[in-house]
Amino acid sequence: LVWQSMQSRVVPYVVEVDGFGETRAVAPAIRNYEPSDAQIAWHLGRFIQNVRSVSTDPVLVRQNWFAAYDFASDRAALFLNEYAKANDPFGQIGTRSVSVQVTSVVRASESSFQVKWTEQVFERGSLASTMRWTAILTIVIRSPSNTDQLRKNPLGVFINAIDWSRELDSAVPPPLSPTESTNER
Repeated sequence: LVWQSMQSRVVPYVVEVDGFGETRAVAPAIRNYEPSDAQIAWHLGRFIQNVRSVSTDPVLVRQNWFAAYDFASDRAALFLNEYAKANDPFGQIGTRSVSVQVTSVVRASESSFQVKWTEQVFERGSLASTMRWTAILTIVIRSPSNTDQLRKNPLGVFINAIDWSRELDSAVPPPLSPTESTNER
């Protein structure tokens, strides 16, 4: 009993905090933790926002892309590389921006989630178009293997496959300007 009490035992704990820094939950870390659908959905929504939104600030665009790669498997990273080559996210910084609003994230299968979002494109500060998009993101869960991964992707949610497309009839007409009446349309 004396020998056992002299042995050091470290039990890691996970502390969940809210947006104000207040503790919400404290529990021992579980080795084979499975994130909930809500936790996965939050990360997938954030991934879509990081990749599809375009800020007028090039530093922010760069940070968003690096954050997205933290959640991409090698296969998904290839997709992102090809997408970035075809649609240079830095190409129209200062003249064009894209705002992304994720509207839903639901489980589509054991390893896939459907993500729906709306993109508003602004050109020189004015709303140019609004489009709806849908993606199927296939995920894998891998426990973080080092402190860097633990810090950047603590739940180990990795997007393995990406398939997105604009919805048919997705162009939403821009809102009427105050000087334009409904009869003029």
